[in-house]
Amino acid sequence: MSAKTENTADKIISSTVDLMSEKGYKAVTIKEIATAASVSEMTVFRTFGSKKAILDAIINSFLSSAPIEQLNQKNITYELEKDLLMISELYHEVLNRNKEIYLISIMERKTMPAIHLSLHNNAIKFLTMVTEYFRVMQQKGKVIKGNPQSQALTLMRFNYGKFISGLLLEGIASPFPDDNLQESISIIAKGLQP
Repeated sequence: MSAKTENTADKIISSTVDLMSEKGYKAVTIKEIATAASVSEMTVFRTFGSKKAILDAIINSFLSSAPIEQLNQKNITYELEKDLLMISELYHEVLNRNKEIYLISIMERKTMPAIHLSLHNNAIKFLTMVTEYFRVMQQKGKVIKGNPQSQALTLMRFNYGKFISGLLLEGIASPFPDDNLQESISIIAKGLQP
């Protein structure tokens, strides 16, 4: 792809994400995408071929941009509260960077479950890494004994719930008062300490 084609593709993708996160996949037309991207409908078809192909490119872009790999041994300190905060901040970074894709996924979960499944599979990779962290912390005696996957799921569900509640209320209501991630993680860490 030439630089001009990449720039055109990026404009189409960006416009599509904005439109679909607001209206859903089915309600958005190629004509609307072309208008929003300041290109012709023919350019949209030449670049991607179909609306579904644009959505596939959006999902592939999300999957390749999720910084799960940042959660590696060099970032881990084995200090429970510090690590859980770092993991949570990284998870929120991924979620917030791709919040429009999550909105599309929620809106289209019944009609296009493959989108939701792609995001779920990416979350499973993250869950696997966090589960391994809890397994090691148990071996070190720094976390109460129990199912490390349940411990990881508890952390991830808290963070996902925090993200989704903020996302769905965005522009409608102000965030919850005293919504402090660090304080919440401190409470979770205290509950996990032996």
